[in-house]
Amino acid sequence: MERKGKTGKRKKRGMNFIPYDYEVAFNKALEDLHEWIVEQMFSHGKKMVYALKEIKAGEQFEIEIYPQFKSMDEVPEEGRSIKRDNSKAQRNLNDKNARKYVERLINRNFGDKDLWITLTYDDAHLPTDGDIDAAVKNMQNFIRRVNYQRKKRGLPKAKYVYVTEYNEAAEIRWHHHLVMDGALDMDMVEKCWGQSSRNEVRRLQKDENGLSGMANYIVKEKKRIRSEKRWNSSQGLIDPDIRVVHSKQPEKGKGSYKKIGKYVDEMVKNQNVIEEQMKKWYPDFDFKDATVYYNDFNGMFYIHARMRKRRSQANDERTEGKT
Repeated sequence: MERKGKTGKRKKRGMNFIPYDYEVAFNKALEDLHEWIVEQMFSHGKKMVYALKEIKAGEQFEIEIYPQFKSMDEVPEEGRSIKRDNSKAQRNLNDKNARKYVERLINRNFGDKDLWITLTYDDAHLPTDGDIDAAVKNMQNFIRRVNYQRKKRGLPKAKYVYVTEYNEAAEIRWHHHLVMDGALDMDMVEKCWGQSSRNEVRRLQKDENGLSGMANYIVKEKKRIRSEKRWNSSQGLIDPDIRVVHSKQPEKGKGSYKKIGKYVDEMVKNQNVIEEQMKKWYPDFDFKDATVYYNDFNGMFYIHARMRKRRSQANDERTEGKT
């Protein structure tokens, strides 16, 4: 039986699942387990509802397969840390989620014609140790000057994502990493800083993983000052496209739909099946890698796969968008 939710869409009874952090709950790589132990996990594990999440961010495409629960008691303790806002686990979770989200945000909104910027300080302008407010104010003033120059040229306000890095213990001076759209010329962008003459401004350049390497570099885990935000961005950036399903056809456009859980056993027992199945589901994408994780709490699994839109097809789509 189905019922309508607040959005007016029909919703199956019994499909109300609780949010939890499956990446933290399932954090042990399956490759570390002996094949016999894996078989035992299958024989003792109960059947669960598995969801498949598709995350599209520009040319980057990720697939996450994970079990869903109706009660927090069913969730491994590590995955419940989402409720403990002041715990160390929650702070680490926030860092991890921030890095993951920023990587996707950058891949979704920026490309080869945009800018990769590192802004530094000379001794005369260096904020005092721990003065995050001064560092943030400098960045706000920089963005304000950039937008002033853009307005003079009839350009819209800048799109950007930036992080501020500093570690007194590691003797890392204040500096800022910034990704910005490339509408304003590089010399003028650097001129708007005015805190140092030793900066780096260059064009972004995608590699086989898009901008993920650069994105992960600028949001890498680090010591943070109290109240420091993990990252900052302009308004109007486009979020990654996310879709969650509970069933898929064995092959795109062919066969009857099967529950996601029906695919999980084979993927876990033979991880080569993951690549084969992903190519059947998503023939327009190139497979990059996949990892299977598990936990000792309930013998369930979490599968993460990365794919990438083929360059030739991605170029064709960009060309069509310009005509």
